[in-house]
Amino acid sequence: MVSTYFTPVSLPNWEKRLSFAVWTFHSLAAFVIAYNVSTGSLSRWIGHWLEKSSYSDDLRIDNSDNEWKVFRLGVYHMASSNLFNSLGFYLITKLFDGAASQILLVTLGIATQVHMTSLRCMAFVLLFSLVVVCLAKKTQSKTLVWVLCIAFVIKAHEYLPYTVGLHTFYREFNVYLYNAFKLLNFCLYLCRNPEINYRDIFMEHMLYVSYLPYSMSLIVRFEDFQNQIRERLKAGPQLPNKNCLIFGLRVIFWMFVYDILLHFIHVNALFNSPFTVIDQLDKYELASVAYVAGQFFHLKYVVIFGLPSFFAMVDGMIPPPPPICISRVSRYSRMWRHFDYGLYQFLKHNVYLPLMMPVLPLHLSILRGLGTLVAVFSVVIAWHGLRFHTLCWVSLSALELIIEKIGKAIWSTEQFQQFKNRIGELNTRRIIAIGMLATVIPGIFGVFFFLGQEGIGETVFSKLLYGGLKDMLTLNVRIDRQAQRFTS
Repeated sequence: MVSTYFTPVSLPNWEKRLSFAVWTFHSLAAFVIAYNVSTGSLSRWIGHWLEKSSYSDDLRIDNSDNEWKVFRLGVYHMASSNLFNSLGFYLITKLFDGAASQILLVTLGIATQVHMTSLRCMAFVLLFSLVVVCLAKKTQSKTLVWVLCIAFVIKAHEYLPYTVGLHTFYREFNVYLYNAFKLLNFCLYLCRNPEINYRDIFMEHMLYVSYLPYSMSLIVRFEDFQNQIRERLKAGPQLPNKNCLIFGLRVIFWMFVYDILLHFIHVNALFNSPFTVIDQLDKYELASVAYVAGQFFHLKYVVIFGLPSFFAMVDGMIPPPPPICISRVSRYSRMWRHFDYGLYQFLKHNVYLPLMMPVLPLHLSILRGLGTLVAVFSVVIAWHGLRFHTLCWVSLSALELIIEKIGKAIWSTEQFQQFKNRIGELNTRRIIAIGMLATVIPGIFGVFFFLGQEGIGETVFSKLLYGGLKDMLTLNVRIDRQAQRFTS
């Protein structure tokens, strides 16, 4: 019988240490080079992105990432709202039970969301939710639900009411978008289960809409929330455990680490500038800046996802796990599975599995698989916006997933299994590691398209991949200026 999955054997200790040393050296070198670039000749092109630090008047911070900027502006307001919600959650579960506790929790959730956003925002969310739920229950049409919710996501920034004030606008925008996904999730659940009477789960739906930690940043399916809230209310009042408190301290620690790094390494400013700025960098400089930009992206979402996750854990709920570190990913399907786990679960259960469920002949199954990829990434594009660099990002991600499928098909052949038996498990692992460059390259270069402005991804792709391969094939290998400075 041909093995379906590749289970790597352990490498010798010397090989592990060597690999770790190489990775550590390259990672540290990238941060040093990125710092030199930030304070070097390009600093005059990115100075307009630097603002006075809130820590010291003598320091300046890279505030070019608008999402992080508005998150920092509103972090104490969001934290205080969540803290009040968690205190109320504990007291309600301690003093009340049954329908009374559910009604009070819904009231608490709506009140804290109003405090975090505005009364107008929450009124619109509740009204739109009830209208779409009624239409879904009446028509049982999944297509109608998809059209209404995706149209809501695409047009939310144009037509919905917002409060003046950058940090409040940011929170309202996120509440609108994440509630659209929650609404879509719930309505699809109703369409899949037409025998369910909406009145029987009305309070659970209201709890789902109103629960503050899941109102923005985190995507949680209704079925998962339903199981969590039932178990939680059954268990009664709970105090946060040691693991929860450690998780909260880690989120605070990484928030300050990221803030400190933004004072000295300005890769976000470079990626938010015209591509002609980074085009002046040599290959080592560009590779280092791109690598550190990816690490900053990961750190940012560790904190942004971590804040509501911590308060959900305080409430005794089970939030999605934190995002995976992108520097140790070789199969970029793991990025989709583990960076935003809630989004992955949503796409898996509401798009991928329903389309892949029917049994089809092989040739139709292949076409269906490609069509499903298009459907999944169409939802992603609707979420992030249709722009050239996002289109390149999802296209390269789709290519990487196809390469993974091809690799799995090769692994499953009798010929490869015989080859594996001849060379041994250890050498098989080394060969597969080399072969996985084919998955790393489209995956990681796709991320660079996603992280930067128009033209940034193309510059990184052209200069590092095309230019680097050309230099290797022509033996035009040299140590660039930043590498010389780092090693001297």
